[in-house]
Amino acid sequence: MNTQSTPLPPLQGLRVVELGNYIAGPGTAMTLGDLGAEVVKIESLEGDAARHTGHFGHAMLRAYNRGKKSIALDLRQPRGLEIARRLVARADVLVQNLRPGAAEALGLGADTLRAVQPGLVYVAITGFPAAAASRDRPGYDIAAQAESGLMSVTGEPEGLPQKVGVTIVDTATVQVAAQAVLAALFRRERTGLGETIRISLLEVALNLQLPNFSDYLVRGVEPTRSGDGQPMAAPAADIFRTRDGMVVV
Repeated sequence: MNTQSTPLPPLQGLRVVELGNYIAGPGTAMTLGDLGAEVVKIESLEGDAARHTGHFGHAMLRAYNRGKKSIALDLRQPRGLEIARRLVARADVLVQNLRPGAAEALGLGADTLRAVQPGLVYVAITGFPAAAASRDRPGYDIAAQAESGLMSVTGEPEGLPQKVGVTIVDTATVQVAAQAVLAALFRRERTGLGETIRISLLEVALNLQLPNFSDYLVRGVEPTRSGDGQPMAAPAADIFRTRDGMVVV
């Protein structure tokens, strides 16, 4: 007979409120939910924007919204905004990836909420860095792939730049944001104070390319597309054709 009790999930007892669309915001909240937090997703009356983007949008909804509670509120109306603020007042973490400035315009910005709730960990995910000239532009995975140069190193040497076959920047941003939240919650245990976390897709996309940039600084050779080969060592990450298919060595 096993007398050992099952350990509680590490974030059990914590509440996360999400104001998210598509992948980066919802995925971050879902990851915290997987670790045991209660997640309350606030959608507009029209719902998460992914609901209106066809089959792939519905795939996003299924992939990044498991285990959540959900409520639809009209945040442009006083009653809807009041309910949202009450939910946040009882929350430990707020995750939002609304268009830049939208949360602030609603009175749900980081400074406003943390002024009355110092322990709140507030996560704002945007397309571009807060200090950049492009900070007010809406951001998407494909924009970050293109503008970071990630597409310029993806594809065949003589071919056109290509996007990665998955929404790699969005999904990497989920992990970066969740890690930042865990660090902020750990520090809150020591200080009682929350944190404002700002993460942009462009910065994450740039960070994914650190080996390429480091190689450029060492050798002075601009990173280029190398197809299925590894430009810095061989054989490594190369695909070889055999009689019965392809293998990676």
